[in-house]
Amino acid sequence: MKRLTIFLSVVFVFLAVSPVLSAFAAGNDGGAKKPPSNVTITVVLPDSAAAPAPEATAAPTPEPVRMYPVDVRETVDGGVRQIIKTYELNPNESPDDIPRADFERSGWKYTLTDILRKETANMETREHTETVTLNTDAKEIEKILPLLSQTMEFKSEDGFIGVLTLDVASIKVETAGTKTSSYTMSVTREYPHLSANDTELVPKTVTDKGKTYNLVGVEWKVGNYSTVDYERVADYYNAVATYTATGSSTTVTGYITKAEYKGVLSKLAQGRAVYTAYFIGEEIRTPLEMTEPPKRAEKPAPEVTATPEPTATPAPAETPTDEPAATDEPEPPGNKDGQTKDVNVLYIVIPIVGAIAGVAYYVFKKRRGKTTDA
Repeated sequence: MKRLTIFLSVVFVFLAVSPVLSAFAAGNDGGAKKPPSNVTITVVLPDSAAAPAPEATAAPTPEPVRMYPVDVRETVDGGVRQIIKTYELNPNESPDDIPRADFERSGWKYTLTDILRKETANMETREHTETVTLNTDAKEIEKILPLLSQTMEFKSEDGFIGVLTLDVASIKVETAGTKTSSYTMSVTREYPHLSANDTELVPKTVTDKGKTYNLVGVEWKVGNYSTVDYERVADYYNAVATYTATGSSTTVTGYITKAEYKGVLSKLAQGRAVYTAYFIGEEIRTPLEMTEPPKRAEKPAPEVTATPEPTATPAPAETPTDEPAATDEPEPPGNKDGQTKDVNVLYIVIPIVGAIAGVAYYVFKKRRGKTTDA
């Protein structure tokens, strides 16, 4: 208990003496007072459980859209100077990207006044070939041409229209179809000087041009007569045989004619949007600085000097200075840097209060010890 009391007494005495010594040292430091040094030590204990915060990554800045004019014209009308810029925008471009900021050129500052929009028409063309098919009874070109028109109007599914012309060299004729029919063919053969009119003496088939004919009938004729016992008797017989065969023929039922018409088709499509930006110019003028005209230097009047007396010695002229006259009295340490006297009072009051608190604590402990012993 005594050790604790002694320790507290030493601490309070140190606190009481240190401000006085600091003030005394500051007052004797060549007349210049140093401001008090207040040092605050803050101890921060790291939180081991807290996880380190992730580093924030900045979002990439989108690159500005650069739009360039297709035409730039400078005009002067009635003293008004203009720069007119023309922009052609595709459907995927926005007119908000057209530059609107002021700019300077050749000593003039230009400011946007209006932006006009206009749609342009775009004519698209392409070559086209259309094939026409028709059925004809003949295959001769001379008979087919009257059936074909020399020109034709055409419109495609995607909106292209135009007039096409017949290409005569492209006409082609193909067989549309054939029909096969059968018929009976016949040939006759004559066999003279036969001994009897017996069909056994006549051949049953004959061949003609590679086709076989069958016997279908025989006509008998007497070649000559003789009289025997008052009767006419045929000397010989001539046979006329008829042979038949079945034949077939193929005939064309019609023809298919194909012809090509060629030409150029066109389509009026939506073109680009044209924006015209008008900039009015204003001349850049540098403001003139108003300065006073230089004054004429006046000639100084001649100085009239008096002849000094031999015994009188002129006193040296004092050189005016901005620094105040130095005095022998030391400046109070509390007023040199704008500080008040209250600061010096605090340096004295705080140690006294600390000493009184230490004595009170010592007396309280001593009385408490006696009460415990009793």
